Amino acid sequence: MLKGNDKISSNQVMFILLTAIIGVGILSLPREAVEKAGTDGSILIILGGIVACIFTVISVKLVTLFTNKTIVEFGREIVTTPISNIVSITFFIYYIIISAFEVRILAEVVKMFLLDDTPTEVIIISILLVSAYLVRGGIEGLARMAELILPIVIIPVFLLLLSLIPDLDFTNLLPLFRTNPWDIIKSVYVPFFSFIGYELVLFMAAYVKDTENLMKFNVLSILLVTFVYIVFFVVSLCRFGVNEVKHLLWPILSIMKTIDLPGAFIENIEGIVMGLWVLSVFASLSPFYYSSALILCKLFGLKEHRYFVLPIMPFIYALSLAFDNIATVYDIMGKSINYIGIFTVVTVPTVYLIVALIKKRKEPSDNV
Repeated sequence: MLKGNDKISSNQVMFILLTAIIGVGILSLPREAVEKAGTDGSILIILGGIVACIFTVISVKLVTLFTNKTIVEFGREIVTTPISNIVSITFFIYYIIISAFEVRILAEVVKMFLLDDTPTEVIIISILLVSAYLVRGGIEGLARMAELILPIVIIPVFLLLLSLIPDLDFTNLLPLFRTNPWDIIKSVYVPFFSFIGYELVLFMAAYVKDTENLMKFNVLSILLVTFVYIVFFVVSLCRFGVNEVKHLLWPILSIMKTIDLPGAFIENIEGIVMGLWVLSVFASLSPFYYSSALILCKLFGLKEHRYFVLPIMPFIYALSLAFDNIATVYDIMGKSINYIGIFTVVTVPTVYLIVALIKKRKEPSDNV
């Protein structure tokens, strides 16, 4: 049974997904899209959003077949307990890697722009402790946090971007449609993996009161993320041009450093932007941390996920510090997330849905 305060709405799931998806991936997406498609990067992002929408629909259709159950539980009904447990453990490892990746990138950015004298280890453990406190509170706390943080971050950032319009060169968006269509199709995986987080519905749908609205709000979350990604890509390209964007590690942060508001009573705009981004990544980290604890809770058949929140922390901490520099972090951890993601966010929901539908169709004939 689920506790009353562990129920959330489909609308709140959308806020959780928005904060989870728009995390560290947005920092490097403009550069990655330009490297693969040049000025046609916006087309690449749109295609990535379409693919993410397709697999979001698959995931939602799957969870609506099994009310009040997470994928850990209904997976046992679909593919037997041993196979389901292996899949669940893979999801657990996957979310630990994502959590470690996000907290390491966050620590590197904070150290670079805000706390240059503070050891990376101190920043990481501080972030994890705050996140653990939130995660122990359950899914309702995550939902309320997402509802609070998202507008606090998005509205000021978009207002700051508006101040850049006079400095944007929209001719940098041209020429369009010069990239080979096949090259674009082959590169769709690049923006698609920036939508990782939509599969969290496989764990959170069990706590949703109005599952009939789940599809609408989940698809809407992907559409909104696609819009945000396109806006940041266009601004990056117009501000720096193709050649410069290719050589920027984090084009989005570079944009924010160029913002200057003449006559503004706030001088340190960069510090404010960094603070907003820290909030954003903190909100992105927490759902993955929560899901990893929830997976262990369901695997061991316990009622409370909070027992696993603190024991998981050392693994995230150790993995986040396993690599010496940011290039290695992106190369090894980033690629690991993508490779495992093909299995967890694409293959598993698709195969589970197909098998579940086949079994549902066989049930009436079995009862005859």
